[in-house]
Amino acid sequence: MFIHKFSYLKRFVQLILVVALLNSNLTMASAGTDWDSALDDINGLHGNYTSLQTGLKSDSSKIQILRKQNNDTLKSIHSVIESTDKALLSRLSSEATSAQKKHAPLLEQYSTLSKQSTAAKKARDFKTATLLDLRRNKLKAAVTLARTEIKAKTDALATARKQTAAKIKPIKDALAPITALKKQITAENKNISVAQKARSDADKLYKSAVKQGDAITAATKMRASYEQMLRIHSMQQNIYTWEQKISLALRAAESKLP
Repeated sequence: MFIHKFSYLKRFVQLILVVALLNSNLTMASAGTDWDSALDDINGLHGNYTSLQTGLKSDSSKIQILRKQNNDTLKSIHSVIESTDKALLSRLSSEATSAQKKHAPLLEQYSTLSKQSTAAKKARDFKTATLLDLRRNKLKAAVTLARTEIKAKTDALATARKQTAAKIKPIKDALAPITALKKQITAENKNISVAQKARSDADKLYKSAVKQGDAITAATKMRASYEQMLRIHSMQQNIYTWEQKISLALRAAESKLP
């Protein structure tokens, strides 16, 4: 009876060892298959990875060229806006200022006499008030002419400013969309910076895995880097489209230059 039980136990242990050995072989075979599959993934992705990398550099160059053109054009348009009627407005402003300075003493004297007369009347000093009124009224004609000249100069300046504003309004209206487009570009550039950081991190881990002969991790990190590149490519396309819209707005503004 004891011998029978021992024989049964021996066969059971042998069975467990056989199963364990089979599982070990399957695990090793599976690991080998995963490594080979990862290597195939790297080889298969390498061409697209390299091509996209070149494309990103090309897109970046195109964006920079168009952006410089747009910035130069915008600067030129602003220069025209600032110089529109500049000489005329400068002359009229100078004339208005000169007229005010020229007549300031007369107007100050007239105002002072009026205040003194009012004060004398309140004090019931009618003799002094009369003398002050006579002196003030003697200046009235000159004051009227002075005020007329100042008003004419000031009105001429205000009218010229309105006319100039009317000239440049269509230009500014054409440029108006650019502000929102530039904000979109700035926001997208920030998104690109985040994606580039993620890509850089993935690249470092990829290179580290290659040095260690870890094809599985290398394939995973290469794929992660590639996916970030795809995101960057998409965002670059957005930026280029917005720069093109800016270019169209600039051309519209140029067509309205005086």
